[in-house]
Amino acid sequence: MHRALLCCLAWVSFSLLLPAADETEALLKSVVKNVRAGNQEALAPLKDLHASKLAAEAILNLVSDKKTGLGIKLRLAEIVAAWLPGEGRKALADWLLKHPNCGDDELQFFASIGLLEARAFFWNILTQVNGPFSAVKRPEPIALAAKALGAFRDNPEIVVTRVALMLDPANAHVIRACAADALGGMHHAQAFNALLPHFSDEAIGTNVRRSLYRLTGQDFGEDTARWQAWFAQQGTRISWQTHSAADHADYLKLQKLLKPLDDDPAMNMDSFYGVQLRAKAALFILDVSGSMTIDDRINKLKAQMSNLLTAMQTKSGKLRYGILTFGESVDSCFPARGIEANDEKNHKQAVRFVERIQADGGTPMCEALTYALTKMLPAGNIDAIYFLSDGEPSDGTPEQVLDLARSIHQKFQTRIHTISIGEEPATSLDQPSLLHQIANACGGAFTIPP
Repeated sequence: MHRALLCCLAWVSFSLLLPAADETEALLKSVVKNVRAGNQEALAPLKDLHASKLAAEAILNLVSDKKTGLGIKLRLAEIVAAWLPGEGRKALADWLLKHPNCGDDELQFFASIGLLEARAFFWNILTQVNGPFSAVKRPEPIALAAKALGAFRDNPEIVVTRVALMLDPANAHVIRACAADALGGMHHAQAFNALLPHFSDEAIGTNVRRSLYRLTGQDFGEDTARWQAWFAQQGTRISWQTHSAADHADYLKLQKLLKPLDDDPAMNMDSFYGVQLRAKAALFILDVSGSMTIDDRINKLKAQMSNLLTAMQTKSGKLRYGILTFGESVDSCFPARGIEANDEKNHKQAVRFVERIQADGGTPMCEALTYALTKMLPAGNIDAIYFLSDGEPSDGTPEQVLDLARSIHQKFQTRIHTISIGEEPATSLDQPSLLHQIANACGGAFTIPP
């Protein structure tokens, strides 16, 4: 009798669960369908499904799908990072441990969600490197491992020390940039000491200064003495801060509002349309479409590039650069390698290339960014891109352009600065232009020249 009653109760309980499971499955099918149709807002219901294995499976399917835009994948990572501990995160951890050789998209996703169960997995990636990090053939997984470990404030000294070694200038830029960002999340004196020598680094200085702010809440710029004095004053009782990268961005916006503007930043010989040239390897991607004839924009662009090339002659010979134009066609100043050393021979070639620029054709932004992504960045070790345009893409949608830019930034940690020619200043920050969105998403500065 009792056994029959228990069986009956068990069946009733199981039956009550069926509608919930069915509803979740139906909801997820709707989410996936709408997301694949390009509706990013459809992701909202996933925020509350942290206890669902089905939700974890659906998310993994979207992340693994090459057709899913990078913007959606980044949003999925943000959602999962905010999930409470539960079956959803456990299911994700189980999947990762069963697929240690997963693709770059999946690895990027897992490196972004702060999954405690995956901590040992990413540490293992770093420990498998025998010899210097500069010798690794595929730097991206190493960089992502550092990024993932940066989510944990209580990393032991052995982890902090290992990540600190990745700051070595001999390493690939993506490794150095991710390491600098990761150290900003590690509450350890070794992280502070490792970052300090690099805050003036042309390639990763921005990352280092952001991490120092995240750790300390202080901003002494590039004043070594003040940083050291602050650290010494703290003694052994340092109160590490928990600022995020977004907090630092807000701080910089406030400082920009308080700082008086230059009289004419566009005339600064050591900048490009007012954006300071700070890079070890820079790529200039320039719109030379037919519309650049308006208001003599093309000749102003050529004058800017000529002035910059002249100023670059006084910079270190270790600087490397390339120029890519897009209009009637996509053309590289240095077709063989894309990026070349800052020497006299290449200077003359660049000057001739700029002199021959003519405005013609459409605005193939997608083609230009794809060219950079596939033919220049893999071997170029480029840390900064200066992207100039006066219009919208003629070979794709703005979202496709933004996804390509995000791919460049995510895969290579390359900052993308954007210069918008002829754009009216936005009256609302709620609807930024395409170039403004690119700069925001890719760690760069956005400017509208006067």
